[in-house]
Parts: sequence; structure tokens; C-alpha cells
Amino acid sequence: MIHRKILRLYRPHPGQQALHASGARFRVAACGRRWGKTVASTAEIVRHAWERPGSVSFWVAPVYRQSNIAFDLVRNGLSADAVQSVNRQDRRIRLVNGSMIEFRSALLADTLRGFGVDFLVVDETAFLPRGLWEEVLRPSLADRKGRALLVGTPKGKNWFFGLYARGRDGEKDNWASFSFPTEDNPNIGKDEIQEARRTLPERVFRQEYLAQFIEDGAGVFSRVHDAVRGRLCDPSPGRRYTGGLDVARLQDYTVLVILDDAGGLVYFDRFRRTSWGVMKSRVARAVKKYNSAIVWMDSTGLGDPIFEDLRRMGLFVRGVTFSAKNKEAIIEHLALGLEEERLSLAPVPELIDELVLFEGNITKGGGVRYGAPPGSHDDCVIALGLAWWGMRSGRVTGADFERVGF
Repeated sequence: MIHRKILRLYRPHPGQQALHASGARFRVAACGRRWGKTVASTAEIVRHAWERPGSVSFWVAPVYRQSNIAFDLVRNGLSADAVQSVNRQDRRIRLVNGSMIEFRSALLADTLRGFGVDFLVVDETAFLPRGLWEEVLRPSLADRKGRALLVGTPKGKNWFFGLYARGRDGEKDNWASFSFPTEDNPNIGKDEIQEARRTLPERVFRQEYLAQFIEDGAGVFSRVHDAVRGRLCDPSPGRRYTGGLDVARLQDYTVLVILDDAGGLVYFDRFRRTSWGVMKSRVARAVKKYNSAIVWMDSTGLGDPIFEDLRRMGLFVRGVTFSAKNKEAIIEHLALGLEEERLSLAPVPELIDELVLFEGNITKGGGVRYGAPPGSHDDCVIALGLAWWGMRSGRVTGADFERVGF
């Protein structure tokens, strides 16, 4: 609970309590308008400053007006005996325990360089340039192992969504993400929200009030969220299944997906940092369970011995020799399947986020280079693409254990 000296009149509602309760080093909160993100964030920055004497905390917003709002909230919320000094011109508050809180604007990014920061609030994150976080703010946390709270209302599928997706990845222990629609604030009347729903364009309402990241047409795959209409389930007798396997390389993940003969995702597994033996046994158990599904995998490089081992274990495996041309064909085939609504996906956050973030960049030669943005993965995309590609070839027999090209 927030200390009594911090914000005297602050009474967090359940959503704010969930944000305060998280112990993740990096927290990302996508919030609907009037949810209470500014008040909750001011409570966080002051709590951190109070509990860590001598610490340095920064609040960074796109423009001065927004940082001034936060500055006034903190200044008015603190009890007099908790404050040592207030500098209104520099928007700096020093507490009696020696901690300092500064409220900055991103308009002068260079003035933010060179500081070591213990706690950072980034306000309206989606409206800030990606480089500010990567080149200035994130490095400021390094030497002190500082913590960060990044909040804001979504703005399409820009870089803020990439951070949000990172926090939804259960493998990243230091990150946590939250989605807080406006209606979670009990102080906002339901009639007000219904009025907005009736009068605003659907896209605007979903983004501004439901805190949803809306497709902006920039990604490779369209209608990803529309495809989430199925569920993971056990196999059914007599049905045919097709798998896609992407084997881990270095820091990547091994991903196995299995589709039924109607194009529905029924099985998903993603893991790393296991021995090769454990990985192969884990894959084999799942594949055999689904009526000895046909598995398509990348058999290039590291995948080659795995391909051979899985064959010897009795699995129906087809190896694809990956090249830029082959990858392009697989990705474009998957994109067409999603666009034409021939696939149905289960609500698997890691898979959905990878599909949304996946990029296609034009090369100097005029071609397209597909892949995940820096700091992200595409293992789930490749596995799904292999499974979907394999479905168009139909079921193969034991005589078809072979590597295939395009």
C-alpha cells in the first residue's frame, strides 16, 4: 500500500492496485482514456522515491504540459513533512530522505542524456520516438539497474506495442504488461462509456476506450485478431494433423504448432534452454499424440541432425531447406491464408504478438526481407508458416521422408 506520506487522498481502484502489486522491473500499461494512469503513475514514482532514500526518479512526457500535470499532482499530493524543497522552474521535487523526482519533456531529448536513473515513468509512450527509449531512456537505467513504468493509450501498432508484447511473453521475467480499458475505472459512469461507443468511430473507440492496439496496415499479416476464433484442444480420432517445427538457435525458441485438417490451431508449444534429447522427446510425444501428424521443419544447418533424429524416432517428417526465396514463399502463403480467413488461431499471446510485429522490408535489390523487428522473435511465425505450407501438400506417407524444395 502507498505510504501515508505519499499521496494523501489517493485510493487506488482494483486495476490500479494490480499495477502497483507487480514486482516486474519493466511494466507496460496500455490504458484507456480516463482510466487513471497519471494518478497511478505518480503514486508509483513517489512510492519508489520514498522507499529508496537518495534515489533519482524521472517522469518523461511528450510535451511540457503533460509533465506539468504530473508535477502538480505530486506536489499537491505530498504532505509538507515529506518534502525538503520544490523547484517549480525546473519541475524538481526533493524529499526529506534525499530522493529527487524530476519531471521532463521529451522535446529536448539531449537534456535527458548522461543521467543515472533509479526509477522512470514514461508517459504517453506511444507518442514518443522509439529512439528516445532505446538510445536515451533505457541506457539511463543501466548502471543503477533502474526500474521503469511505461504507460499510455495505444497508437496503432507502433513500437509501444512491441514493448507491450514483450511484457506478455511469459519467458521474460523482468517484464509485465497490462491492458486497462476505461470501464475498469469505477469513477467513470457506464452511460458515459456507452455514449462514446455510440458516437465515436469503432476504431477510435476500441483504441481510446478499450486500450486495444488496432491494426494499422503496416505489418505483413492482416486480420490477425480476426483469426483468433478457435482454441487449443486434444486430437480427435480420424482427423488428420499437420505440424510445423522451428528448432531453437542460440537465444531463440523451439516452437511446435499443429493444425487440424480444417486449418485450426490445436496445439502450441514454445520452449528453450533444454537439452537436445529433451527437446526431441517433447516434440515426439506431442506429434504422436496427434495421430502421428506430418511435421514440416527447417532442416537447414542446425535442423539437419534434428531432422534425421526425428525420422529415426518414427516421426513423419519433411525437411525444408530454407533460403530467402523459400522463406518468402512460406510467409506470403501464410499471409494469404490469414487474409482469406482460411486459418483459425487459438488465443496464444506469443504467437499473436509475433504475427502482428512481423515485418517486411524492401532490400536495395528490390526484394523483400521478412523477419521480426530488433529485440523480437519470429520462431512462432516460422513454425505456423511451415505447418500451413505443409497442409496444401496433403498427408504424406512413410515413403515421403525427404527434404523438399520449392
